[in-house]
Amino acid sequence: MSDARERTDERISMENIAKNALESIQPRKILKGEIVTIDNDFVYVNVGTKSDGRVSLEEFKTRPSVGDVIDIMLLNGRMVDGMYIFSHDAALREKGWHTFMEAVKGGAQHVTGTVITSSNKGVMVDVEGIQAFLPFSHAGDVKVKNNASAGLTFTFKVKSVDEKKKSVLLSRREYLDEQKEKFWNDLASNFKVGDRITGKVAKFVDFGVFVDIGGVEGLLHKNDITWKRVFKKKNIIKVGEEREFVILDINRAEGKVSLGLKQLADDPWSHIDEKYHVGDRVSGRVVTIVNQGVFVEVEDGVEGFLSAHEVSWTKKMISTKDTFSKGQILEVMVTGIDPRERKLSLGLKQILPNPWDTIQQRFPVGTVLTRPVKKVVSFGMFVGVDDEIDGLVHLSDISWDDSMKDPVTAYKAGDQVEFKILEIRREEMKISCGIKQLTRSPWEAIREKYPPRTRVSGVISGVVQFGVFVKLEDDIEGLVHVSEVSRRKLDNIEDKFKVGDPVNAVVLGVDVDRKRLSLSIKQLEMAEEKEELSKVLNNASPSRVTIGDLIKMKQGE
Repeated sequence: MSDARERTDERISMENIAKNALESIQPRKILKGEIVTIDNDFVYVNVGTKSDGRVSLEEFKTRPSVGDVIDIMLLNGRMVDGMYIFSHDAALREKGWHTFMEAVKGGAQHVTGTVITSSNKGVMVDVEGIQAFLPFSHAGDVKVKNNASAGLTFTFKVKSVDEKKKSVLLSRREYLDEQKEKFWNDLASNFKVGDRITGKVAKFVDFGVFVDIGGVEGLLHKNDITWKRVFKKKNIIKVGEEREFVILDINRAEGKVSLGLKQLADDPWSHIDEKYHVGDRVSGRVVTIVNQGVFVEVEDGVEGFLSAHEVSWTKKMISTKDTFSKGQILEVMVTGIDPRERKLSLGLKQILPNPWDTIQQRFPVGTVLTRPVKKVVSFGMFVGVDDEIDGLVHLSDISWDDSMKDPVTAYKAGDQVEFKILEIRREEMKISCGIKQLTRSPWEAIREKYPPRTRVSGVISGVVQFGVFVKLEDDIEGLVHVSEVSRRKLDNIEDKFKVGDPVNAVVLGVDVDRKRLSLSIKQLEMAEEKEELSKVLNNASPSRVTIGDLIKMKQGE
């Protein structure tokens, strides 16, 4: 009984001691506590009394150490497990609130805070331990979708403070607007068009680069990056890089600043026609290859264009990708300069010997060669005259035999053929060749057999509006033009001549090149009349020839 009484007296004594000790500590006040021990769940602190309190270990971002002095706050006077509960978080929030209010009352309008999380109406921001509210309508550049800005720190404008409720309303949008206004005022006071300004490359876009020049992004258009016509932005500037730019335009009404990078150096095209002249030989580096040609950099910022047509005297088109490589050094000739259009035309073949200059001396017309077929086409085939120059054997110059429908099918690329040079057109860089000209034309034999005024007999093989075709011996066909079929006017040629009818005519001439034998019935009739008249005149005395005799002769009596 006495032992129980002693234990009760001891308990009452300890509670009285703790109660008396805590009477000097008021709830919601910030205290200093020294950590005396730490277990898995709590941090035990001494606040200068005979009794220790405890703080949940979860309130610490990093594990503290014994002996550390921390800010704590007594939330209420209730005991748990015989100990009073203190809060480290509450002390920090209260301390942060006092610091915040002192700053606001001192005239501070801007605060720095870290985005915590978002709700259906806005974003919660941690400002020195205080949870402030940022409405979506004032988020500005804070990305609220999917809480994308969580953990990021921004500067905000303090829009309103409810000291009683300890609530703070922030605005990022108004802060940005103020900064822009300040930027424009500073820009107008300190800079003008043509001045240099330092900026940080922010991001690449298709049409250029955005540069941060103090809270506002200026645009560096792709045309103002370099004097070069062809380039890659990433090879000249890099994101995050700080460098100087030239102010090209300031448009405060639209909130735009145009910047230039190439303007830091003189325009190399300004005196291009003084430095380079048509006919000059220059060296350059291949920087870009396209199907139509290659761009050659002859100096920094000056690129000339070497067209694929200006590479070879003998090849009209070449594969630029197979012929050139990036970085290749070329010696070329300046063939044209246009400073206004910033164009420099170059040529490669102009510094090489032109094989066409000596082609007529090396292969005069009439020369017979044996060379390989280079290419077979629908209208003939190309044959190699020399290593660089090809000639064309047209379909019409392959064979004298017109009955061959497609004589070129007898040949293929690589075949060795014998041919004759027929014509050289140096200005057009074309050579006409022939195979059939190696042998005598059959029509030359026809011309020898049928000289003009030769009388022939044949059978009508065709009647057309423009005349009559007559087949002679050896299957040679001649044409009696409609103007040569009769001395009399015929309304319809088909009424007088029929296919299969025998006919006599006289040869007017043979056109070997056009393979044409021209005949005339009319000329034969006239010749026969002259012969009859001569015979009559030779066999009779002039005094005995009457007009009647001549009329009868005319009528064929």
